[in-house]
Amino acid sequence: MTLGTMPRWRAALRTPSLPCGHRDPIFCITAPSGPSTYSLDVTQLAAERARLLAAGWTPAEVTERLATRQAMPA
Repeated sequence: MTLGTMPRWRAALRTPSLPCGHRDPIFCITAPSGPSTYSLDVTQLAAERARLLAAGWTPAEVTERLATRQAMPA
């Protein structure tokens, strides 16, 4: 732990634990419980979908992780 992370660590001790058990979300690498847009806009989400498919993900895996239908305008 560096001197710069000490205040964050102390603040994390004052907060309740997250559902995963961690106190500070910066150290938690768990994914959202279901499909998510990860706060990306439609263009960014489409680019991320293409990147994942190019990296070898199956369309089912991408659909399971990214909420592409929620991001598309009605």
